[in-house]
Amino acid sequence: MTEETIRTFVNNRLQESFSANEIDDEILACINDLTKFNLLTASSPNEQSKIDGDNTLTLPSDFKKLISITPTDGSSVQQEPLLPVPGGFKEYRLWNSNNNSSFRSTPTHYVKHAGLFYIWPTLNASFDFDIEYYKHHAQVTSTIEFDSAFTNVLNFGATYYTALFRKKISYIGVWRPIYIEERTLMIRLNLPQPSIVGA
Repeated sequence: MTEETIRTFVNNRLQESFSANEIDDEILACINDLTKFNLLTASSPNEQSKIDGDNTLTLPSDFKKLISITPTDGSSVQQEPLLPVPGGFKEYRLWNSNNNSSFRSTPTHYVKHAGLFYIWPTLNASFDFDIEYYKHHAQVTSTIEFDSAFTNVLNFGATYYTALFRKKISYIGVWRPIYIEERTLMIRLNLPQPSIVGA
């Protein structure tokens, strides 16, 4: 699926002749709307390696919402996914104050704060972390990151937003319900993954 194929669909349905990249804003409006519903998952985990004494992970640049953080120890033994600190960063600081700064162990919890994931307890050895997450789509149409299962909803949505932005009133009434119905179907078919995290 490409900008060209979406644009061709829009041109045919709205009886227009938009040229390359002329409706990028409309296509991105549809993409951003779909992304709000956590329909775009990172194709592979974000992998980070940390050592004894570390206690933070960085958020991926396209991060939207967390699915899970899973540590693997130096013996390549995968641990259970980290649990969220129940009381957030305030509780995390309390846990740290109740354990002196030298307390280190296998990580069990995390909290997201100020653009970082804070791990608790501080690592006592080297660990690799796999961060699974929902992502934001890059704000370009040169690469459509949704797979072919989303062809209809992207075509319908781009048509609706083009009619909306171009004030084609008669087409708005036709294409809005078509888009909403297909979007609802895709949300139902791609329910958020069961998650033990709270970010």
